Amino acid sequence: MDSGLSTIRNLLYIVLVLALLSILANIYVGTQLSQNSDELASFGRLLKAQMEQNVVGQSEQLQKKMEALNQQADGIDAKLQNAQDSFVARMNKDLPPLINRSMDSYIKTRTPMIEKEVEREVMKQVPQVPH
Repeated sequence: MDSGLSTIRNLLYIVLVLALLSILANIYVGTQLSQNSDELASFGRLLKAQMEQNVVGQSEQLQKKMEALNQQADGIDAKLQNAQDSFVARMNKDLPPLINRSMDSYIKTRTPMIEKEVEREVMKQVPQVPH
C-alpha cells in the first residue's frame, strides 16, 4: 500500500505544484497587463497632449490665414466701391447728353412721319366736296 500512497502523494504533489505555477503565472500575467495598461494610459495622455498642441497650433495658423483673407477682402471691397463710385460719376456725366442726343435724333426722324399721319387723319375728317 505504500507504493499506492506514494503514487497518490506524488500526484497530489504534482497537482499542487501545477496549481502554484498556475497561480504564479496568473500573477505574472496580471502584473504585466497592469504595467502595459499603465504604459498605454501614459501613452494615451501623451498623445492627447500632443494632439491638443497640434490643434492649438493649427488653430492659430488658421486664424492668421483668415485674418489675411479678411484684409484682402476689405481691400477688394474698397476697390469695388471705388469702381462703383467712378462708374456712377461717369454715367451721371456721360449719360444725360447721350440720352438728349438720342431723343433729339428720334424726334427728328419721327416728326415727319407723325406730321404725315396727322395730315392724313385730318384729311379723312374733312368732308369731301364733289367737283
